[in-house]
Amino acid sequence: MREYEIISTKCALPVLTGRAFDPDAEPFCAAPFAPIDRYAWPGDYRPEARAYVARDGDGLSVLLCAREETVAAAATAFGGEVWKDSCLEFFLKPFADDDRYLNLEANAAGAMLIGLGAGREGRALLPALPGGMRPTVSRHAGGWWAVSYRVPDALIEELFGRTPAPGRAMAGNFYCCDESLHPHFGSWNPIQAPQPDFHRPECFGRLLL
Repeated sequence: MREYEIISTKCALPVLTGRAFDPDAEPFCAAPFAPIDRYAWPGDYRPEARAYVARDGDGLSVLLCAREETVAAAATAFGGEVWKDSCLEFFLKPFADDDRYLNLEANAAGAMLIGLGAGREGRALLPALPGGMRPTVSRHAGGWWAVSYRVPDALIEELFGRTPAPGRAMAGNFYCCDESLHPHFGSWNPIQAPQPDFHRPECFGRLLL
């Protein structure tokens, strides 16, 4: 099982809207990155992708990026079928004694889908973008594309009735995928399943606060 340390920082998330982004030229607050480099299913297309998460005082700052020559971005509204496009995803299970986890998915247009549940079936999809998330997406120019957003403590409190305490471990995974232009299914922590399936909480890695 992989582990990722979530550092504390006072740095602000970069505003990506309307500009290109390169994680090597613009590192995010010295935070380490989690490589999204495990491909459990056959396929030749395996783009480089990274996840950065930092604790910013009253929430988590999330930056996900992938290097692709071309991207798909058909979904433009919140709650759309973003997973069919070029998509970067963060699945977060904040508490060991609660089976539910969040799936936060964003495509190359910056459209998001957010759900809550204990597995693939019966997930409750959020009807609107929660306040305080402030998602941004970079301009794609044939190299890296990136999305950034916050996961406020207030959102975790609203959905789970509490917030994770410092020094505790959470669980989660990061994904890079596309079901249309360049079908691929990459993850940070390895997944063992006969076919592509990101809703495998038993395959989540450890996220250390």
